[in-house]
Amino acid sequence: MNSRKSSPLRVRWPALLAGFLSAAASLLQAQTVAFDSGSNGSLGDVVITNDTQIVLPADGVLHYKTFAVLDGVAVTFIKNAYNTPVYLLSQGDVVIEGRIFVSGGDSAGDRGPGLGGPGGFDGGRRGVGDLPPGDGQGPGGGRAGNHAGANVSSSAGSGSFLTQLGAGSTNLGNIYGNAALIPLIGGSGGGGTPGFGGGGGGGAILVASATRIRFGSAGNHFIDATGGAWGTGGAYNGGSGGAVKLVAPTVEGPMRINVSNRNGTGGAGRIRIDAVNFSGANFGHHAPAHSLSYGSMLATGLEGTLPRLDLISVAGRVLPTNNVANGFILLPNGVAGEQPVVVRARNFGSQVPVRIVVAPDNGETTYFDGVINNTGATPAEATFNVFIPANSPAKVNVWTR
Repeated sequence: MNSRKSSPLRVRWPALLAGFLSAAASLLQAQTVAFDSGSNGSLGDVVITNDTQIVLPADGVLHYKTFAVLDGVAVTFIKNAYNTPVYLLSQGDVVIEGRIFVSGGDSAGDRGPGLGGPGGFDGGRRGVGDLPPGDGQGPGGGRAGNHAGANVSSSAGSGSFLTQLGAGSTNLGNIYGNAALIPLIGGSGGGGTPGFGGGGGGGAILVASATRIRFGSAGNHFIDATGGAWGTGGAYNGGSGGAVKLVAPTVEGPMRINVSNRNGTGGAGRIRIDAVNFSGANFGHHAPAHSLSYGSMLATGLEGTLPRLDLISVAGRVLPTNNVANGFILLPNGVAGEQPVVVRARNFGSQVPVRIVVAPDNGETTYFDGVINNTGATPAEATFNVFIPANSPAKVNVWTR
């Protein structure tokens, strides 16, 4: 009788033990997966204990060993001249118990445009005298219009990114980007009106850790990439939300991330979270709800083997060779007429359709389309002649179509 009672135990325990060991091995593998965040650690171990502004280098890349923002502390960034996103890379843990801002600016009290966050785009300027209002900046920039309101066809358009807002307007910006946020790009600005500027687009930030990204549990933490609000003119011409991309083997805690427009006058931005181990993560704290995409693709977008498009020079003005933006340069007054724009494509392995965008402070944005032959293994450059308007500063960008 004893042998009959013990027999099932002799069969069951090895099976249970094997299952336990298998589960433990899987968990260990998830926790120790090899991932290179791209950080060289040159900024060392940093703990932010007071409200801090971080000046972005020319390429926007911040190299940490470890990085932490304590509870009750706010971190903002001073944009570089090339309007790159924030690339916050760490060899070790990233701990977010405080607040990180890359948000776009509101249309100012003096009726000026809201400024885009780092990697995001400005709102369109208001009309001044005989100068017409300007279109919102960025691939989803709202076009200039009047003060009519959200659902009037002639109203200035809101900035778009993942979504559009203000279905009645014919001046809405275009939807753009992809769920993986590669390449990383921020939100777009709302169009200007005769009396008020548009809201600025939310910025873009990549947070990548070779080990772990952990959000605090006190509820006072968040990453804010909201789009800027409209002024007081009546048009729904706010900027779109921006982009937040997190990459690490493990992500833990309640992920409080906001890529909406702050007063509901612009489109939603995008959130992407890539990890192998989500067991300690708490979803449901992001806004808006449909902005989130997640998976296990441990890629930052900075890897040298990924397709990349660079703006090399405009009208003879050369950008840094390590520029990781999709292409941005501000031209002063005095640069006008047909001007050469040099663009480089790499790692596409195909014919690359590109669009060069010239956005003056006042007046309509213009677009110039071309193709770069990048079918070979080496980078390919092409020169395009585009028209730069006179007597107005203009921003020049380049994107794939």
